[in-house]
Amino acid sequence: MSGKTRVSEEQQNSQPLSQRANTLRIAVLMMPGQVPLDLVGPLQVLQCADRLSIDVEVCYVGPKTAMPWLGPLTLSGIDPLPEQLLPQQLLLIPGQYRNSVEPLAQQECVSWLKANACYAETLMTVCSGTLLLADAGLLEGRRCTTHHTLIEQLQTKAPKAKVQSDCIFIEDGRYLTSAGISTGIDTMLYWLTRACGHSLALAVAREMVLYLRRSGQEPQLGAWLEGRNHVDERLHRVQDAICAAPSQTWRIETLATQAAMSERHFRRRFKSLTGMLVGEYIMGLRLQRAKTLMTETPWTLARVAEASGFGDERQLRRIWARHEKVSPSVWRRASSQKLLDLGNTSYH
Repeated sequence: MSGKTRVSEEQQNSQPLSQRANTLRIAVLMMPGQVPLDLVGPLQVLQCADRLSIDVEVCYVGPKTAMPWLGPLTLSGIDPLPEQLLPQQLLLIPGQYRNSVEPLAQQECVSWLKANACYAETLMTVCSGTLLLADAGLLEGRRCTTHHTLIEQLQTKAPKAKVQSDCIFIEDGRYLTSAGISTGIDTMLYWLTRACGHSLALAVAREMVLYLRRSGQEPQLGAWLEGRNHVDERLHRVQDAICAAPSQTWRIETLATQAAMSERHFRRRFKSLTGMLVGEYIMGLRLQRAKTLMTETPWTLARVAEASGFGDERQLRRIWARHEKVSPSVWRRASSQKLLDLGNTSYH
């Protein structure tokens, strides 16, 4: 695609084949009383992704073709709720101000969700959007969350759901629920990582000046965005290069040259702004790369170590022991079982 950023072979290989896509198809359920940032935050993530790398197609559906939105502003161009939703990779359900909910429109959306939720690979709610899933009976037995002021209401609406109040977003199968307002941005970044890989999500986060990305209870992106809470473009350039190929041999003199600094100044500057030594940063990325390969491939630990840049299994085990309480084999079995459990509950 003309003007789009090319993804390196290593970055492509870090993504499950089933999750790569040239075009992301997203539907947004538009309901009266919508909280503006619940919509705009996640859409800004998608808009950045579209400009940087991929094509994003968004359709807006709802019980009304136009509705009041923000003061004198009105949203229009909303398509009527289709009898059957075309297959979508994501259905986004923003939250609503509770005193602006229109009961008839709300019930129409609940009925529509019951019939059409199955046509979306992932359903993502922001804030009170989770309550709509509860009203539709879709959260039974699932882990979920919402805005802290609505936790008790969610528990009442979905008594068999595993409601959690100690996270900003949570994933259970194909359901992503978030605490609301700004957390919709974090949740969409997380989903974008699932769909397109960490490199694009990182680029989007930087584009939106979100160098310190919050995570829910899923730490997969933690290492890739750790140490990015600064605005030194030279160091970001170096960090981008390392993230693109963590298994490569990186020498301090090479990195310092790329940052246009002396080696001494580069070491001090890196430690001051990221809170860690250069070697620690590289090892953290390699460890995350190893975990990804252990989860997504049947490779032996020796092959994982080599592909992650550790050189051999012994070095990987040594670094692993500094960060994890259990052995690689125990961690791998637990992670595989978690994915299996989520897969078994995805379409219940």
